[in-house]
Amino acid sequence: MTPFSSRVYLLRHGELVEQGVLAGHTDFALSKNGVEQLNSAVPGITGIERIISSTLIRCSVFATELANRQQIPLVLTDQIREYNFGEWDGCKYEFLWQQTHSPSIGDFWQEPWHVTPPGGERMAEFYERIATWWHTLLIDIAKTNTQAQLVITHAGVIKQLLAIICQLPKQSQQQNIFSIGYGKHVCIEVFIDESGHAWPRIIF
Repeated sequence: MTPFSSRVYLLRHGELVEQGVLAGHTDFALSKNGVEQLNSAVPGITGIERIISSTLIRCSVFATELANRQQIPLVLTDQIREYNFGEWDGCKYEFLWQQTHSPSIGDFWQEPWHVTPPGGERMAEFYERIATWWHTLLIDIAKTNTQAQLVITHAGVIKQLLAIICQLPKQSQQQNIFSIGYGKHVCIEVFIDESGHAWPRIIF
């Protein structure tokens, strides 16, 4: 095949209507400011041929409106939803830090691979969910020769993707060295070689 380069823009959703909460799978909407943050981000992202979005409304509502406005295909997927915090999901941080039950949120932040929130997703499951989606996307890029696409998702997902691209140790906490603000995006350039192998790199 003929080698080519593609771009994947990873865009975090904007500010939520609820502040100071652990927003995993809880379906919070965007605040007015959150919508404005995304509208401000879009002009800097050009040549998009497809939009892929988390199904949670803080991503999917804006993604649907943007796809309709620009008349480009939209794919909604549960695979790039945020981490599921189980019984902690949607709770105020202040409330969670006051709890003394075991496991605690403090234990989770320190040892996310060994501590799972009550009723929540194991970190290994989250990692595999994101890694599988990314691998599938790279195969699709090679097959379809897609030049650029926008992925609207969550901070946890983007940090996990950056850790995978940087080949950080799987069971480390090193993905937390990345900080992705509301309405901010990261560009990943993907070079597809003559054998169809994908070589991603982060563009600053």
